[in-house]
Amino acid sequence: MPFDPRFMNRLIPSDETAVPGMKTLYADRSESYGVRYANDIVYATRSGMDLHLQMLYPGLLFPNIPNGLFRRQIEEMMKKMPDRPKRPQMPDPSELPESKYVPIEDVSARTQKRFPCVIFIKGSGWGKQNCYVELPMFIDIARAGFVVAAVEYRPAAVEPFPGFVSDVKAAIRFLRANCDDFDIDPNRIAVLGDSSGGHTSLMVGSTGWMRDFDDGEYPDVSSEVQACVAWYGVSDFSKFGEGSKDYRPFLLPMILGEEGAKRADAVDYISPISYIHEENEYPPFLLMHGDRDVTVPFEQSVIMYNKLRECGKHAEFYKVKGANHGQYFWTKEVIQATIDFLKAYV
Repeated sequence: MPFDPRFMNRLIPSDETAVPGMKTLYADRSESYGVRYANDIVYATRSGMDLHLQMLYPGLLFPNIPNGLFRRQIEEMMKKMPDRPKRPQMPDPSELPESKYVPIEDVSARTQKRFPCVIFIKGSGWGKQNCYVELPMFIDIARAGFVVAAVEYRPAAVEPFPGFVSDVKAAIRFLRANCDDFDIDPNRIAVLGDSSGGHTSLMVGSTGWMRDFDDGEYPDVSSEVQACVAWYGVSDFSKFGEGSKDYRPFLLPMILGEEGAKRADAVDYISPISYIHEENEYPPFLLMHGDRDVTVPFEQSVIMYNKLRECGKHAEFYKVKGANHGQYFWTKEVIQATIDFLKAYV
């Protein structure tokens, strides 16, 4: 018998016992404050690596697993037990005695809910990531009604550019193709990255109009996103680290590999601004950058913002006064401005 979420739709009546000195707090059936964590979901295996998603969900009924995946697993499990003695048919929930159970109509509806999704791309200097460390910083975004999916991608040392961009696009296609399992609205997906993850986020947001960086499973599924957020990301490698502290002689081989760095167009190839053209469609962009960033100069977000505006594209830009590269950057105001942007466009 298919899993019927309506049986979760009734609660035992309230106990009316009153004890002297007892105080009362009130439940919130919207579960707006609750956040659930679905961990280590494999979305692809590439270069011999299992690549994982770490996912935060807004207050689901079933902890540690998305509702859609839970329902499907229950149904598949029941299909594999045809020879077991049949249990008595469970009654329709509407036939349960009202004197014993109180209906909670919104619970059943929640099990069918589809959430907008934010793909978080952690900065790691294009190296190996720890996708767990910053998850707590996104609890408020999950509480605001978004699934937050922190994506693991191959380091550039394992697979040079565009490997990490292709991995993130593969994760987007995976979630979009399996949206029923993961309770995600396939038409409401955003990317958000910081530092090198901000660069990757900009690459994803800038290249939705092309399929050059799409490979792997679900080739017919789009990797376009509905919004792009970049915190202190690199947008133009022709300007990044120029002068007496020119990073490019070692940075380009690190990102592109030794052979890739020899390309005549190497700098343009890895620069998000190279993919912004007036004739193409892009999602809205949100750029945020600390004005005292010693790693990725504030100028990098200025360049991207100006290019988007010159091409007539929607972009919003915040200077975070007094913030270094991720240091002093994570404030309530930054998170709230990000939530407001995501709510407006995703």
